[in-house]
Amino acid sequence: MAAGAKLAFLRAARLALIGGSFLALVPATAEDAPPLDVQFKDPPNVARPRVWWHWMNGNISKEGIAKDLEWMKRVGIGGLQNFDANLQTPTIVAKRLVYMTPEWKDAFSFAAQEADRHGLELAIAASPGWSETGGPWVKPEDGLKKLVWSEMDVVGGRPFKGMLALPPVTTGPFQSIVKPASIDDLLGGSGPKKPKYSHGADVAVLAWPVQPNTLAAPVTAFANDGSAVDQALLSDADINSAVTLKSGTGASTPSLTYVYAKPQRISSASLFMPGASAMFFGAVVKPRLEASDDGQVWRKVADIPVSQVPTTVSFVPTSAKHFRLVLTPKANESAAFFAPAPGVDMAAVGAGFASMAAVGGSGLKIADFRLSGEARIDRYEAKAGFSIEQDYYALSKGV
Repeated sequence: MAAGAKLAFLRAARLALIGGSFLALVPATAEDAPPLDVQFKDPPNVARPRVWWHWMNGNISKEGIAKDLEWMKRVGIGGLQNFDANLQTPTIVAKRLVYMTPEWKDAFSFAAQEADRHGLELAIAASPGWSETGGPWVKPEDGLKKLVWSEMDVVGGRPFKGMLALPPVTTGPFQSIVKPASIDDLLGGSGPKKPKYSHGADVAVLAWPVQPNTLAAPVTAFANDGSAVDQALLSDADINSAVTLKSGTGASTPSLTYVYAKPQRISSASLFMPGASAMFFGAVVKPRLEASDDGQVWRKVADIPVSQVPTTVSFVPTSAKHFRLVLTPKANESAAFFAPAPGVDMAAVGAGFASMAAVGGSGLKIADFRLSGEARIDRYEAKAGFSIEQDYYALSKGV
């Protein structure tokens, strides 16, 4: 069944249920449909492409609306989604129409009439930009929320009296990580803005038996230049505390090595590098976990992608006495994605992103790096929606 026919059936079934009556549907036969070459030359509207129609920073006029929609109809587009955005776009019209003002609403009403006149399907985003139904009129308790949690280990088989640790109430993408810089902040060369509101409420208390942690603490932890690293900062409860590795010089690639007293069996690892990745700008490093029996010959264990939140990866259990995290620099591809708008210095944007990532003479920040003998859900942070992925099909299907 074609996608369009399936959609029609679902709509008809819903109407039949509401009306309390039955609706007989007669599927189209091959004899009813036009010849394939005719359909190819003049596809039905359901088969025509839909496009985003950005209204950039209020640069709108009824004349421009009419011309846009006439062109879309003429070239064979079947529909459009209106999307109000900004991205530091300069004003190029006589009067900018601010989102949801009476003038803006009048222009959108005109657009809807024009789209209907041309037989174009019209949709609209639920909010301006990427605010996702947000705005100053939405109270914090009614806004979109994220799931946060706290953990505590207690001795089983006996009563527990005490206060459970409170989950974080930070406005940000994950746990206590503060909200990162927005795309507007980056284009303006500034850092993240402090959120105005925070809100939290309990959901549930869960308890389950766990096996004692058999993984020993590293005897030593050091960077590629041989300097000691405070491993406690990378495994404490504060996900914002961090260590800084000096940038590699020459053939020296930034790395972090853990050395254990005896071989340890590792099944998963997690990593968080604040500022090393940003939406649309990608990552500035490509981390790789390696293992060695003697500290001389190394073998790859797994790649660990970086995002704006921690990344957990699971792999075939590996036993070794030495483990190291190698941070290979990665080219910033933002320049290919964004065309510089008038008045926007893309070099400054890149410099602002680099300073956020602490790349260059100041080194690389690592806020969390943990090895575990337990098998964890691979890339659970991305699968749970805490970070945005370019290709969700690339995420493993395993647990």
